[in-house]
Amino acid sequence: MEKVLPKNWVETELQNLAQIQSGGTPSRSNKLYWDGDIPWLKISDFKNLYINKAEEFITEEGLKNSSARVFPIGTILFTIFASIGKIGILNFESTANQAIAGISPNNKVNHKYLVYSLKELSEALQKEGKGVAQKNINQQILKETRIPLPPLPEQERIVAKLDALFAQHEVMKKALEHIPQLLKDFRQQVLTKAVTGKLTEEWRKGKELAEWNNNLLKDVCTSISDGDHQAPPKSESGIPFLVISDISSGELDLNKSTRFVPDHYFQNLKDVRVPKLNDLLYTVTGSFGIPVVVNTNNPFAFQRHIGIIKPNKSKINELFLFYFLKSNIALRQAKDCATGTAQLTVPLSGLRNFTINTPPTLEQNEIISRVESLLAKADIIETRYQKLKTKIGSLPQAILYKAFKGELALQLPTDGDAKDLLAEIMALKSEVKGKKK
Repeated sequence: MEKVLPKNWVETELQNLAQIQSGGTPSRSNKLYWDGDIPWLKISDFKNLYINKAEEFITEEGLKNSSARVFPIGTILFTIFASIGKIGILNFESTANQAIAGISPNNKVNHKYLVYSLKELSEALQKEGKGVAQKNINQQILKETRIPLPPLPEQERIVAKLDALFAQHEVMKKALEHIPQLLKDFRQQVLTKAVTGKLTEEWRKGKELAEWNNNLLKDVCTSISDGDHQAPPKSESGIPFLVISDISSGELDLNKSTRFVPDHYFQNLKDVRVPKLNDLLYTVTGSFGIPVVVNTNNPFAFQRHIGIIKPNKSKINELFLFYFLKSNIALRQAKDCATGTAQLTVPLSGLRNFTINTPPTLEQNEIISRVESLLAKADIIETRYQKLKTKIGSLPQAILYKAFKGELALQLPTDGDAKDLLAEIMALKSEVKGKKK
C-alpha cells in the first residue's frame, strides 16, 4: 500500500539527500596508531544531541592505515551497530569507529530537518537490525531509508516548531526529575516525625498517656539473632532460603526464591532463627539497614547476613518497630556501629543496643495509622508520577509522527513543490559526479 504524503511532499532515499560514510578503527595492536591528536568517537561518547568531546584519539598514521576518516563539524552521526539509532551532531572535526555512520546533508535540505527525520525513523531502523549478540544494520539499509521531504520553507517551519516543542519537553523532564527525591525526603520526614513523637504531638494533648520510654532494642524484643553461620545444604526444592538480594527491595516474597534447603535443615534451626508471622528481618551486611516484616507463616530460612528481630508484643508493635528501623535515626545508629573494610557489617551486639523511644500502645497504634495514611498518599503521587513520566517519555515520538505527517506546521501555497526541490538536488548530484569523472 502506497504511503500517503502531505500535499507537495515527496519521499526519497536518504542517500539522495546526503553523503553517507562509515567510520573505522585503526589496529589496536599498533601503538603508533593511538594516543595522537585526532579525536576518535565511539558510541559511549554520545552523551547529548551535540557531541562536544572524544575520550580517545588516534594519530595521522592510524588515520592513513585504516578506514577511519575525518568528519567535518556539523556532520550527523548515526549508530548502526549494537545501539542502533543513536544520533549526534558533531561540534568539532572528528573520526569515529565503524559502528557510526557520518551523514552530511545536501545544502538544499535543512540540516536539522534531517536530524529530526532520522529520530522519527530510528525505531523502524532498530527493527531492521540483524545479529544475535549485537544487532546491526549495514550502511546500505541506512542509505535506502526513505525520508519524507517537504518544500524547504516548510522544512524550516517544522524544525522551528520541533525545536520549541522539544525545548518544552526538556523543561518538563527536568521538572519531573526532582519528584523521586522529594518523595523520598517526604517519606523519611514522616518516619522521623513518627518515631520522635512529633507526628502525634498535638494528638497527645488532653490525653492522660504515659511518657515515651527510652529503651535499647533488645529490651523491647524477645530475641535478636541472625541466620545460621554454617553453610546450609542445598536442595532443588523444599524450604526457601533467602539471601540479602531477596529482601533488598524491602519486601518479602517467597515465590521469587531461587534457593532451597532440605526440610531436615529447617527443623534443626534454633527457635530464635525460625521466622514467624510479624517478626522482622533486617539486613546487617553490605546493603545493611533494610527491614522487612515477615508476612507469612510459611517456613523459610535465611543467610547469616540477615538479622531476625522478634518484637515483644506487650512492649512494641511490629509496625512501629518497622517504621523505626526504616528511619534515618536507626540508619545512623547502624552506620555508627558497622565494622569491617571490604563489606561493612552491623554486629548483633550493635543492633541489640540500638536506642529506641517507645510510646504507649495507644499512641503506637495512632502513629501507625497516620504513617500508613501519609505513605499511602505518597504512593499515589508516585504512581501518578510514573504514569506521567511514561507519557512524557513517549511524547517525542508522538510529536515527530505528527510532524512528518504534515500536521505540525503550516503548509503554504507559496512554498512550491518538493518534487522540484528533489529534482534540483538530483541535478546537482549528477553535475558533481560528472565533474569527478
